[in-house]
Amino acid sequence: MKNSILLAITCILMQSCNSQEKDLAQLTFTEKYNTFFEDIPNELDKDYSIVDAQLYNSYKSESERILFFNGIDLSGYRDKKGAFGTNNIRFEFSKNDSILNFYYLKLYTKEKVDKLIEAINNKIGKPSYITMFNPNDSSPYALLWEDKTSFYLLTGANKNLPNLIAFNKNNLIIRKQWLSGPFQYYGDYLDEIDEKGLKKEAYSYKNYVDDRNKEGYGEYLKNYRKP
Repeated sequence: MKNSILLAITCILMQSCNSQEKDLAQLTFTEKYNTFFEDIPNELDKDYSIVDAQLYNSYKSESERILFFNGIDLSGYRDKKGAFGTNNIRFEFSKNDSILNFYYLKLYTKEKVDKLIEAINNKIGKPSYITMFNPNDSSPYALLWEDKTSFYLLTGANKNLPNLIAFNKNNLIIRKQWLSGPFQYYGDYLDEIDEKGLKKEAYSYKNYVDDRNKEGYGEYLKNYRKP
């Protein structure tokens, strides 16, 4: 009888542990696929990848238990839950070692964006880089944060369909692919640091912008915005 009770309690505890939410702010891009989702619903998009279908498997989820950042709930939908317009996320795991390298969060509910920006600022600090879609805009179109392990790229922050992309900052292939477009100048800065063996603490992005301006590349200074 005692053994049956202990077994029942153990099963309840295991189910409780397996049903906990995952927080995107806690990911370090060392997570393995076979233990990552546990019982959180997800679906493999066969032969599809936002990065490279030959190198990565992409898993999509709309589960409310995985749409959190630093405790902020990012789940929601425009018209009908589960239909087009439902907030969702894709995780990309390397086919080589099944380790998480990249995720892509799509938000159809604009009201979550301010909360997401606040959550990232609280977790990481101010963004390293911002850019405006239009110079006359009152708020940034794109923001970039980085911590010790990851880059976080938010685009469309003042539009109707913002996206958050995060990836392992040691993955240079992904970095060069995604630090483009609105983040191109910051990508150029990182390339400069790598090529010259510089330290960010001694050579800031503003230092880089000023140097480019002296060399006649005024677009760097023209597009510079203090985070």
